[in-house]
Amino acid sequence: MTLRPLEQHRTARTALSVAALAALVLLLLTVAVLDHLGALERADAAISGSAHRFALAHPLWRSAMSAITRTGSTTYIGPVVAVACLVLLRWRRWRQAAFVAVALLVTVGVRVLIMKAVARPRPVEWLTSAAGWSFPSGHSTAAAAAALIAVLVGWPLLRRRRDRLILAGIAGAWAVAVGVSRVALTVHWPTDVLGAWLLVAVIVPVVAAGCGVLSGPAK
Repeated sequence: MTLRPLEQHRTARTALSVAALAALVLLLLTVAVLDHLGALERADAAISGSAHRFALAHPLWRSAMSAITRTGSTTYIGPVVAVACLVLLRWRRWRQAAFVAVALLVTVGVRVLIMKAVARPRPVEWLTSAAGWSFPSGHSTAAAAAALIAVLVGWPLLRRRRDRLILAGIAGAWAVAVGVSRVALTVHWPTDVLGAWLLVAVIVPVVAAGCGVLSGPAK
């Protein structure tokens, strides 16, 4: 099922509009982080402190969050994405394969550049191992990017609306769970996760439009 030209144009325009809005919000958030905006830092500290106390008081919750957070590592996501690219190439879905690879690599790469430029310290009391600066969250970036990529590739390939909604629901829930786990384990501030999600909302739709995957499942 291929979208008509007018629908293709509208879909791409909507995606780019979402990306532009996300870029504006991400810019404002980044400036606020760099300027150490008091209200933002107080909110981050309050949520992080509550999350830390809750995790210490509930070992099962902490264990669940530790398990979930591992799935957001590029150590796990990278091989899955590589296999997905190979499958798409085997199916001769050239645009989709290019999109999957480029979208994830660019998103993760830009995240590293922002992280080094902002150089935001992490919360003090970690409940799991972590490395590097804090903003934006790397696990949250990788998970959200992989989830959105999966939805954008899978949506036009699935014929039944129910299957599409199931895909979107599972992918979205996983991405959110990984983001929550980073805050729950106090290795990231809440705004680190928000920044990661905004970054994904900027880059992935732009790459999708550029690769032409928003036009349907054509090869």
